[in-house]
Parts: sequence; structure tokens; C-alpha cells
Amino acid sequence: MTQASGPSPAGWWQRLLDAPAAARPPAAPRMPLPSGDGPLVWLRLGTEMPEGRDAALPATVKHLLMQLRRRGLQIAVSRAQGPPPDLSTRGISAVPDNAQTGPLAEAQLDAMNPQALLLIGADLPRPLIEAALARDLPVILAETRLQPPRRGWGFSALGIGRPSVLSQLTLLLLPDTVSRSAALEMGASPERIEVTGPITQIREPLKHLETERAALAEAFKGRQLWLAVSVTEAEEDAVIEAQLTLLRHSHRAMLIALPDDPRRSAAMAARMAEAGLTVAQRSLDEDPADEVNLYLVDDLIELGLWYRLSPSCFFGTTLAGPTETARDPFEAAALGSAAIHGPNDGPFAAEWGQLDGAGAARRVEDGAGLAQAVVAMLAADQAALVAANAWSVSTGGAGVANRIAHAVRDTILGAET
Repeated sequence: MTQASGPSPAGWWQRLLDAPAAARPPAAPRMPLPSGDGPLVWLRLGTEMPEGRDAALPATVKHLLMQLRRRGLQIAVSRAQGPPPDLSTRGISAVPDNAQTGPLAEAQLDAMNPQALLLIGADLPRPLIEAALARDLPVILAETRLQPPRRGWGFSALGIGRPSVLSQLTLLLLPDTVSRSAALEMGASPERIEVTGPITQIREPLKHLETERAALAEAFKGRQLWLAVSVTEAEEDAVIEAQLTLLRHSHRAMLIALPDDPRRSAAMAARMAEAGLTVAQRSLDEDPADEVNLYLVDDLIELGLWYRLSPSCFFGTTLAGPTETARDPFEAAALGSAAIHGPNDGPFAAEWGQLDGAGAARRVEDGAGLAQAVVAMLAADQAALVAANAWSVSTGGAGVANRIAHAVRDTILGAET
């Protein structure tokens, strides 16, 4: 058997020559920094943001960028996943993201020389945060929903190991109380946390005819109304059972239902009638008389009318899917209807996250949960509380970006006098 031989003298010599090069930190990358006056803020978007060069930034991020610029700040935007976003405007530029390791983070900080690091997203890059804090750079977390950590038998559960990243941040500007509780549980100092509410996109309320609303409100006077919008075929049984359950509590309760596809209206009406409900169809000019307990509507143009009339609303597609015809929950939030939804968020995960975190919607897991939620919303104070929270989220978010921008500016330059 032959014995493996060690490196030759020439090999050892080559290693000695290569060692300084290996220890050398990576060269600072080229950074297209913004041109303009004011301190530079590195705004890093987490992995939950849209990726791809052509992926547009969310309207909430665009609004925050505008508010930061109004405070005299320059912003370099990077994205943790995918290429830099396509940005080209005075005072704002896109840069690559090199926060994977300590040396890479150090090199990027050398190249950029920012005055603060603003993080959006729950995937917190420890190498970058530690490199920034070592330079006494403020690190601010904003517009990020946090969840309590999972319990387990690891070192972190025993409180052993490195301190939590959250405990080292300069400021946490969080969108809701759920995130605040999670941050506290993960070691953040309460004096460094502020619940700002979420940045929400301003949406125009859906229109309606006031004369029609007033006439229907008079026709429905004294009846308990709820709305089920975009109900899929797979959800019809759950909606039927919820209405039958509600009728046992209030015999004059009325369900206004809109199918996900208007072409299913006749079949949906027949199925619900077979289940024991008394159905009237608006498309057939049938009146919602006293004996009717299901009013089937199928014109999306009238959604603003039904949201205004119904104290609570179940969002179909969220319970059993498919979610292609899902509706934006802020449609109801802006018009005072308390939203109930299932676990399938579809294309509106961010919106449901905002509402759920603020106690501005009620989530259910199955048909039994839907029936319980509909009955609970029968109490006017319950529906009013959820609707009021939703109204606050949908209308108060415009000032949140302004508050975050102020906090970033004040952290860098000191509070304005």
C-alpha cells in the first residue's frame, strides 16, 4: 500500500504566496449611487418583495420613497432577491445587494458610505446589521410584519447563543400590535419600538347610486344582512350552512350572495333553494320580499352598493379556492363592511396581513368557522369594531409613510425643531 505524500515544497511556497490574497477583503463593488443633496439611506427590501427587473415595486414602497425624498434624503434601494429594481430618478437609485457575508457587507458599506440602513422585510441579514452597527450606523426596521418565534429544544429556545438581531436594532417601526409582541418576545427593547400602523395604498371607494341604496335600506329595514362575494362552487355548501345557522339565531336574517362567475347564478340559486333557502334573483327583477332569505346578485358594478348595505362580508375564494376571482379586501374596509375570510389569501396576502394584524378582519379555517363568524358578526358591536379598525387601516395608512420618513430623518440628523 502506498502512503499519500504531503505537499511538495513548491506547493507549500505557493500556499504562502496565495494566503495574503485569500485574506484580503473583497474589492468594493461599483455602486450607481444617487446624485443629489442630503444624507444617503440604504433601503433594503426583503425576500417577500416582488423580484425580477421588470417587477414593479409595491405602491406602498413607492410612497415611502417619495416621503423620504421630501425629507431631503437620498436613497439607494437594493433587493435581497433578484436583480436591483428598475429605478432612475433624482435622489433615488438601485444598487446590488451584497449582504450575504460579513466581508461582502463591509465592502458594500465602504462603497456606499450610507448614513443609515433601513430594512423592510422579516429576513434580517445578520452580517449586514452587525457590520453597520460596528460603524455606529443606525439600523431601522419598518413596514415589516413579525410572527412570534417557534418554540423548540434548540439553543435559541434556552436563551443560549448570540443575541437576537432584533435586540440590536436602533428603531423598530412596526405595522401592528402582533408584530410588536413578536419583537418583544425576540428580545427587542420596548423603548425602541413604535407601532405606526401599515402603509396602505389609497384606493377610491367603489361607486354606487345613493337613491338605490336608500330604497334598499328601507326594504331591508329591521333585517340582519351579510354579504358573500365571489363565492366559488366549492364554497357554496359552507355559505349555505352559515346562512341556515344564522337563521336559527335570527329568522329574518338576509344573505346577499354574488357568485364568482355570473354564468353560475341560475345553478347556484337552484342549489341554495334545494338546501331550504328562499331565493330571489336580482337579475330576474325578483323582489327581496319578507319571506326571502337569500338575495342572489351577479353584477360587479353594484358591489359598492352591497358593501355599503352589509355590516359584514365573507370574501369567497379564500375558503376553498380557486382564487383567480378574489376581491381586494380593502373594497369592504373602505365602505364599513367587516371582512371575514379563509386561509387562502390568493393575490392579496399583503392586504389580508395588514387587516388581520390590526384586528380589522376575521379569519376562519373552514365552513364551521364561517358559520360561527357570521353569527358573531350578528352582534352590532362586534361588526362595528372590526369595521372601525378596517376603516382606520384603509384611511390612516397615508400618514404612516410620512411618520417613517420623519423617524429616519430624525435618527440621522436629530429631531426637527
